[in-house]
Amino acid sequence: MAKRTYLRDILSLLGSNLTVTFCNLAIGVILTRWLGAAGYGLYSAIIVVPIMVIGFTQLGIRRSTIYHIGNKLLPENNIVSALFLLLLWTSILSILICGFVYFFSSSQPFDPLIIVLVLLTIPLLLTNVFAGGVFLGKEDIKMASILNAGPTIMTFLLTIVFVWGLKMSVLGAFTAIALANFIMFFFTYRIFIIEYRYKITWKYHEGIMKSMIKLGLVNAIAIFIMQLNCRLDILMLKKLSTLEEIGFYSLAMQVAEQLWHVPMAIETIILSRSANSNDDQQVHRTVASIFRVSLLIGLIAGITIFFIAPPLVPLIFGREFTHSATMIQVVLPGILLLIGFRILNSRLTGMGKPQIAIYTFLPALVINFIANLFLIPRYGGVGAAWATNLSYGIGSFAFLLVYSRLIKMPLTEILRVRKSDFYFLRDVKKIFSRKRRTA
Repeated sequence: MAKRTYLRDILSLLGSNLTVTFCNLAIGVILTRWLGAAGYGLYSAIIVVPIMVIGFTQLGIRRSTIYHIGNKLLPENNIVSALFLLLLWTSILSILICGFVYFFSSSQPFDPLIIVLVLLTIPLLLTNVFAGGVFLGKEDIKMASILNAGPTIMTFLLTIVFVWGLKMSVLGAFTAIALANFIMFFFTYRIFIIEYRYKITWKYHEGIMKSMIKLGLVNAIAIFIMQLNCRLDILMLKKLSTLEEIGFYSLAMQVAEQLWHVPMAIETIILSRSANSNDDQQVHRTVASIFRVSLLIGLIAGITIFFIAPPLVPLIFGREFTHSATMIQVVLPGILLLIGFRILNSRLTGMGKPQIAIYTFLPALVINFIANLFLIPRYGGVGAAWATNLSYGIGSFAFLLVYSRLIKMPLTEILRVRKSDFYFLRDVKKIFSRKRRTA
């Protein structure tokens, strides 16, 4: 078990996630201001394809890597060598699937140069995803934080150059993403070879490969279902509405989903610690406490966003996107409910039980599709937001019920807020007091 506290690791990744949040919002400002609603809608319609495809074709290997390295039952060199071979396979598969989707897209023709650039970026994105699994499996939170924030920081800086400075429009936006991930690819490779001193071979380690794929495939299906739940509305808006409406809704989701950065930091640490822990009951109690506090923090943040969105969205992103503020307000309940799911799901995934998310969110996905089918033609992006709330709410509640039974902890025990939940405030005070003394 690592000697660092949950809080210290969470704060490390939270700082990284807040940096990502700031950069993503800044990128959103640049893109919405310079591309307009239709241009931003086109950008969103293109980027949603690799996001969803990679969510499945990565085969859940990142989480499987965390589990295998954390358990320390197999040689790390062999795990990493198998990981690079899997990277090659999944990159080829992802490129083929994305290329097929773009080629046969019937609603909106895409610039071939942009599509080629997106396809060439896929192996770089997958490299960062897989490498994050190695860092977290080793509980190297510092490197995991760098890898988390690095691509987004560089994408922000390069977006200023290519979109704002050189006025390359949508092509410039994807050029920035490609170059940022290309730089991080070499950074990651250097860490593996020089600092970790891995001896990477292309040998086929049959036992390791089968074990990683077996666990990873279940993860992949779960991740794909969640990605599809999150992005189905954009795909259906593309079919049933306009590029402008996609642009409004995409911005609304980008802003609302910033609520997830706190739980994203927490779930990552829980996943890493769960893979390295032998004391299940202690972890169950800690996760339940973190779950309750995260929901409270999310509720406060959500209420704040609800009231500041109407005046700030047109001020920051331009008056053309005023309609996005309403969509943000509507979708906030669903975003908040998914915070709890992400925390609890990270615990079960770390225990090697990612399939529970499939059982609970597959029905929610069907509900999402049906609701979008009826609501989008009539209400556009606002209808898509209501469909998201319905899907997230049903899926999260079903997952909570199953989670309670699996860990044998009553719902009242999971949900009841305690004074002890706020123990971390003392730890925060200690950390900052220590920093002041050493400054």
